[in-house]
Amino acid sequence: MITDFPKLLESYRQKLNSWIFLSMALGTILGLLFPGVAGALSIVGTIFLNLLMMLIVPVIVISMLAGVLNLGSSENIGRMGLKTIGYYTCTTALAVAVGLLVVNTVQPGVDSDAVATLSTSHEQAPKAVASGGIGEVLKKIIPTNIVSAAVQGNVLGLIFFSIFLGIALLKIGGEGVKQIGSIIDTLFQAIIWMIDIIMLLAPPGILALVGALVADFSQNEQLLQLGSAIGWYSLTVIIGLLIHGIVTLPSLSFFLGVHPIKLFEAMLPAVTTAFSTASSAATLPITIDRLEKSAGVSNKTASFVAPLGATVNMVGTAIYEAIAAVFIANMYGVDLSFGQQMIIFLTATFSAVGAAGIPGAGLIM
Repeated sequence: MITDFPKLLESYRQKLNSWIFLSMALGTILGLLFPGVAGALSIVGTIFLNLLMMLIVPVIVISMLAGVLNLGSSENIGRMGLKTIGYYTCTTALAVAVGLLVVNTVQPGVDSDAVATLSTSHEQAPKAVASGGIGEVLKKIIPTNIVSAAVQGNVLGLIFFSIFLGIALLKIGGEGVKQIGSIIDTLFQAIIWMIDIIMLLAPPGILALVGALVADFSQNEQLLQLGSAIGWYSLTVIIGLLIHGIVTLPSLSFFLGVHPIKLFEAMLPAVTTAFSTASSAATLPITIDRLEKSAGVSNKTASFVAPLGATVNMVGTAIYEAIAAVFIANMYGVDLSFGQQMIIFLTATFSAVGAAGIPGAGLIM
């Protein structure tokens, strides 16, 4: 039996999404039928969330540094590098803008009864009204103390510092920087391993979280409102993804002189592989192969653009993050100002750059 454990673990890992969906269903049943047990098991969900939050700072700093240092040298941030990074930044920003536009149009989670239930069920619920302007956004980008930025969860400040430090190291160059790059890359691989291990705990953690949430709403007779809010949230994410995939990217492709349908046909094997594995990193070899053999892209361009894109061009994650942030605010009755939505725009855009191209990385971001 012990010898079969690695095979069972690998089978469990490959079917993790199915286990998560099953856990959501079981959590719903548990919360409905045994609310007391669901409440007692909520500690499991809290531990899972703590594990996720524990990795926030190291994921941002190390992944950003790894992404910049993987450019190899400051010379690589030349014409092709700047054009590529500019394009990826543009598509990610457009994705976040689409997400914010859709979520502010659909407004999932805007329900006073659901807000009341959440407010009474959680001791540390956010304040009902929040404020902030563009000046506050700019202040957050450049922190006065990087340690304080990490403690306070200033993601924009961490991103700015990490990118600034990475560019400085590239500019200095030399053997010392190569050694630092090797250490950072090793740390990045360790972070990915930690994410992989934590995601193995997602099914029991999500079961506990869903069970406790359903128990709360069931006892307050607001379960239908919860289901409706989550349904509208899911639909909003799907709409955002479809708009970006069917409208934004093809329009941008057509504008740049590339036929979008022909490009999609050429890249279809990579797209289907990404959909089934939920990993841009796992899809990378197929992406490079299809770019060269079907899309007519040179090896030099494909070998530079594709790995960089697999690291920094997480547009789906960016859309999901923006919509999720506003949805959670709506559920808690937090009225986000324009300045705060700008913070979401910038944070989602840049944190998507720091998301590892593996399943579950978007959840941590």
